[in-house]
Parts: sequence; structure tokens; C-alpha cells
Amino acid sequence: MNRSQEKQRSIRFFSEKNNVMMTVHSREARKYAERLEARADIKSYEAGFGLNIEKFQYINPVDIRKEYLGGEWFSDFLLHFEDGSLGVRELVDKNSLSKRAVVERLELSRRYWSLFDIRDWKLVITGGEGDYVF
Repeated sequence: MNRSQEKQRSIRFFSEKNNVMMTVHSREARKYAERLEARADIKSYEAGFGLNIEKFQYINPVDIRKEYLGGEWFSDFLLHFEDGSLGVRELVDKNSLSKRAVVERLELSRRYWSLFDIRDWKLVITGGEGDYVF
């Protein structure tokens, strides 16, 4: 999960699954998108999905910085499964997991998506020999 105003690189590619040009903001996200393209249980997916700031008022603010609840954010991937359910994947580098700011952002994402009753919220930990999904 990242702030929408952060400067980031843009990697554009054609998604066969979505039949559109897509943009991601890291090599890791591009690599994960390739995995999503190959999965039969994924009908489609959205990269860099913007969160509705008006919904932040319903999020429990305990242990989340006040300024985070006032900013614009986007989740890395919103997944649309073949069975009609939704899932969210947030990419995080394994070396960043010990940083409080990163943990707060991930918790903000988890709480946000729970407002919409999305329980299939997972981390994709990057930066190792392979990606790990938790």
C-alpha cells in the first residue's frame, strides 16, 4: 500500500486477462502481475486500486498515525476471483516489515478492506529468493 502522491516509476504492460494496458510501480508488482495472469482462479485484477478516503472515518484509528487517515492511498492489487469473490494483495519488501510506518500502512489497508467484508486480504512478501504470500 502506498500514498497516491508518492513519486514512483511506472511500468506499463498489456494484460491479456484484463484486455487493457496496465501500470504498476515496481518490478516486484510486475512480477506478481505475471503470476496473476497465469492463475485460472483469477478472473481479473486491478493494480494500484485507490482507496475511498471518505471511508476512513469508519476505521478504528488505534495504532495508526492520524495523518495516514487523512491521506490518499492505493492498494497494490484488487483481485476478482472466478467465483465472484474479491481479494486484496499488498506487496511488501521483507526488509521493511520491521518498520513501524510500513506495519501501520498495512494495518490501515487491512482495516479498510474489512469494512467491505473482504477477508481474503494477504501480504506478498518480496525481496527474497521468491515471493511468499501470507
